[in-house]
Amino acid sequence: MHDYDTCRSNLEKVITWYTTAERNEANTRFLLIDRLFFECLGWSKDDVEMEESYQGKYADYTFKAPKRLLIVEAKKEGNYFDTPAGKNKLEYSIQSLSRDYPNLKAAIEQAVTYCQSRGVPFGAVSNGHQVVAFVATRLDGQPPLNGQALVFPSLDAILQNFLDFWQALSKPGIEQKKLQSQLVGDVLPELPPRLSARILTYPGIKGRNELQTDLQIVSELVIEDLTRSGELEAVFLEECYCQSGALSQHSLASKAILQARYAALFDAATPGPTTVPSVDRKGEISPELLAKSFSRRPILLIGDVGVGKTTFIRHLIKVGAAYLFEDAITLYIDLGYQGTLSLDLKLFIPDEITRQLREKYQIDVEEESLVFATYNIELQRFSKNSIYAKFRDTNPQLYELKKLDLIEAKISNKEQHLRAVLQHIVAGRKKQVVIIIDNADQRTEDTQQLAFLVSQEIAENWPVTIFVALRPETFHRSKRTGAVSGYHAKAFTISPPRTDRVIEKRLRFGIKLTDGEIPIQSLPQATQVNFTKLSKIIHIFLDSIAHKDDLSEFIDNISGGNIRLALDLVKGFFGSGHIDTQTMLSRYEKTGKYYIPLHQFLRAVIFGDAEHYDSDQSPIANLFDVSRYDPKEHFLLPLVIGILTSLESASLEEGFVETYKIYEQLQELGFTPEQIEIALIKGFKKKLLEGTARRIPELGQTMPKTLRVTTVGRYHITRLCRFFTYIDAVIVDTPIFDSGVRQLIYDVHNIGDRLDRAELFCNYLDNQWSNSFINSGSRFDWSHISGDIKIDIARIRSRAMNAESDRSF
Repeated sequence: MHDYDTCRSNLEKVITWYTTAERNEANTRFLLIDRLFFECLGWSKDDVEMEESYQGKYADYTFKAPKRLLIVEAKKEGNYFDTPAGKNKLEYSIQSLSRDYPNLKAAIEQAVTYCQSRGVPFGAVSNGHQVVAFVATRLDGQPPLNGQALVFPSLDAILQNFLDFWQALSKPGIEQKKLQSQLVGDVLPELPPRLSARILTYPGIKGRNELQTDLQIVSELVIEDLTRSGELEAVFLEECYCQSGALSQHSLASKAILQARYAALFDAATPGPTTVPSVDRKGEISPELLAKSFSRRPILLIGDVGVGKTTFIRHLIKVGAAYLFEDAITLYIDLGYQGTLSLDLKLFIPDEITRQLREKYQIDVEEESLVFATYNIELQRFSKNSIYAKFRDTNPQLYELKKLDLIEAKISNKEQHLRAVLQHIVAGRKKQVVIIIDNADQRTEDTQQLAFLVSQEIAENWPVTIFVALRPETFHRSKRTGAVSGYHAKAFTISPPRTDRVIEKRLRFGIKLTDGEIPIQSLPQATQVNFTKLSKIIHIFLDSIAHKDDLSEFIDNISGGNIRLALDLVKGFFGSGHIDTQTMLSRYEKTGKYYIPLHQFLRAVIFGDAEHYDSDQSPIANLFDVSRYDPKEHFLLPLVIGILTSLESASLEEGFVETYKIYEQLQELGFTPEQIEIALIKGFKKKLLEGTARRIPELGQTMPKTLRVTTVGRYHITRLCRFFTYIDAVIVDTPIFDSGVRQLIYDVHNIGDRLDRAELFCNYLDNQWSNSFINSGSRFDWSHISGDIKIDIARIRSRAMNAESDRSF
């Protein structure tokens, strides 16, 4: 690839070489157009596909980087045009060019057709010595042929305006969409208004009655807070710990993918540590991990958010390897709850170590005898070799003052003093010191990076063993930015346990707490009353998941291995304002049985604390949202998931698919690289997709080279989007391009009106699908999904005839 100055120099050579002899189209292409693009615009022949065929039509030049970005239609040199006399400008309307030059009009229309059918944003027409460039696929609702074009009427004009030529059509210029900026602008098109824009209080706060509020409080207490209390820690770990890495029976992902959860965490450009599972196939703690625990090297525990890193560590210390830790000084620093107000972890961590030594082990690092014992060698050296040694007998008062000055100087450097005390403890008392830094992943990215660097420094310079729990993306990012480029440790991966088992054990533990089987500190009488009600709700939930696989399947797949999220979903249901809790309790008390319908749990999760669905707050994605003024984009994200799923069997390994294949197939459906990129980023952010090291790219950044669908993504398109409850929620957040339909969609609350609205929305999507993807194949088929939704609507409409059923929806 040539740089700007080289390409400009090459253009001067082309002009010198150029003659006016007539050439046919093929000669024009090879002798003139090739030289312009390959020698003067920085493209290489590896970037272009010649005569690319699509649906029986052939595009002369299709330039890729690696996505299709530019199509150039080549014409014979004789097909030339003149710009209006006296007009010294580059930008003209395509309509005026088409009116004055029919041959040019036909060529532009042909290029636009090729571009739109292939999802290529930019087009150009050239006869070798003249070039017209334009935006061929527009996402602002305007026809491309109504737009502007850059016109270079001669090679001399190209040289005279080489910067504009380079910005518009060079490889870096096309990649940076300079032509788009010049001809259309960077302002995003205004989308049709969403229903949410007409709701004054959107997203609103869903009110809770007194019972729901009380249940919310006590469920938080029982399921979360009490499990972390010191008095219950041992019994909690004994009763509730579940084996890490157990395969789910409800996951929609294949077992091969689940087993390879941490495969391809690092790519060739950013190599990571050797990764080893923290437990073996029998569920036993890895002997290698236990061996490393008492070495002088940092130990990485890598696991995704919420997989149970903290519980694994607590179990390791208290149960799994208690015999190794019982005689060690173990200092546990929880950045999820500690140091949240500290601006500098390099100060907080030593201070926290000092506090825990004092309070847990009665080791005061400033206690006189410990200080003098720690610096015994320095004091002996002071008494023999210092300049004050001679005053020990002649001026003992001065001598003691100077000795205290020495000690004070040592203590004043808190970090160095703490390290020295620990060295003394390890050597003198034969104590192993273990430091665990946990839950950095609940803090900001900068804090995670700093926690990693601090832990590495401590591991290298202090006489301690240090564990640090990290997310894969944190380590990967540190490697990529160079912060820890020399770090090549072995890391132990922590995979999540089975979600259904965790929930069952945690809820049964909750029943023992609420029923008083496991004693806890005295609580107010009102809380005891609410404990009784919570106990009944927990019994209802346990009975429901035992008899209804659909609840477990939803929780398992939507949490995607995030055990913390799974428990949050359950807690949120217990106190949700979207559930008729009193009716649930009444039926259970009357009959001794109540099974929670899936749609009730869906509503609690989809809406959360909000009155209306809000994609920013909900763990559920709106699959039918759009980013650009393009109705077919309603189906872009589902198509991404569908294509990845269909390619999974032929993937490289562990379900990963090369990203370029996604671009290729979606561009063939008419989507531009920008639309695809935005959809992929949304998929990453909503946990529908994952790539190397779980990295979430931003717009304009390089996409991961490989992708795969998560269980969250699979559940969205195979189950969730087929339910009325889901469609009923996302209507409020979806722009509707058909103004007639848009005017008929209101904020309604009655179940009959909501069913009518959902049916209208489905019919609208039916029309958009028919207009855009009737021949899209089986990768994702909206028509089948629409049929399932309408069956669900008909079922609910039948049940809603009963007024009591009406309230449950």
